[in-house]
Amino acid sequence: MSLVSKLKAFARELSTSNSDWGRQYRLINNISIELIILGLFLLYINFVWHMWMMVHLVIAACGFAALNLFILKKTKNTVLCGHFLTLLALIITTLGNYWMGGLSSSYFVWYYVIPILAAVTISWYGLVLYAALCLAMVVFFSMQELTPIYQLAPSNVLLMNFINISFSLFVIATTLYGVLRENEQYEKLLSENNYLLQTDKEKFHYLARYDALTNLPNRTYFQMYIQNMLEAALNKNYCITFFFMDLDKFKHVNDVYGHEAGDSLLSQSAKRLQSCFREKDFLARLGGDEFIALIMHQNGDKIPQTIAKRILQQFNKPFTLGAHDVICQISIGLAVYPFDAFNADELLAKADEAMYSAKKTGGNNYHITKRVKRIYS
Repeated sequence: MSLVSKLKAFARELSTSNSDWGRQYRLINNISIELIILGLFLLYINFVWHMWMMVHLVIAACGFAALNLFILKKTKNTVLCGHFLTLLALIITTLGNYWMGGLSSSYFVWYYVIPILAAVTISWYGLVLYAALCLAMVVFFSMQELTPIYQLAPSNVLLMNFINISFSLFVIATTLYGVLRENEQYEKLLSENNYLLQTDKEKFHYLARYDALTNLPNRTYFQMYIQNMLEAALNKNYCITFFFMDLDKFKHVNDVYGHEAGDSLLSQSAKRLQSCFREKDFLARLGGDEFIALIMHQNGDKIPQTIAKRILQQFNKPFTLGAHDVICQISIGLAVYPFDAFNADELLAKADEAMYSAKKTGGNNYHITKRVKRIYS
């Protein structure tokens, strides 16, 4: 394997995931451009003062920073480029301090900038690593007595101190501003994603419990609801009448007019049924052309029969299916809790049996099961 191939493989290993690099990419890009601009200004100052070694150092720093930008744009490897940029800042700061007098030089303030750059461009482990390296440099320079290679005039010393302090403060402020802005945008994006996730969750929850064609509760919702309703009726000493409803000759409508007409018939049937029941009653589509309903009432009330007659009256009116007016009647079976059945499954079976009894008489009718009152032991 060639050296270039090894470097590419190493770069891929260091590369962060697609979900993480975007934020780091922008921060490294902005900080690199900012440091290059500041470097060009320092290049001009050092050139005017004839500090040629510093001129060469700044030129090299700007060149490597530009190279880092190029690598960043080509590879999108934020870990590699974050280390490259921070290590470059550490090397330039160390050489600058070594040539300009160590602790006595204002270049020393850049050691406070480097850990912040590491934290922003790499992560917490970058902060720990480069803070330790900067501390080692501080200890090293505190043990050395270095003579500056350039002797500046007092006025130039004051200017250089001002430039180093103000520039380092500027880099810290803009870097932290960039982090805060990225965090704000990330929180906004996270909030939007959470909203979309909650919307999808509510949508799936709705689809899991409601029929998409009729917008009525489906079989799943019915199975969850009926047991609670039976317990409530038992506690209140009420009755529950179970309606099992099936459209007459629905298959004929599907075969003659097509499935779109059949879907339209089901949708219109659901609306007619809703208009017949009370707001507090429970109406659901069991599947196909079968509908079910639960109504709670006192023993002896004629409410179930009244509703059943109302339904038959509504379904004797024609349905408009495209260019056709079609009569599609309905058969209804009624079973009463706790007289005909004492649990949900048996109640459903009794109502279904009563519905088929209504169909056998020609449909367009309702039938009530024979009441057999249970004796409780």
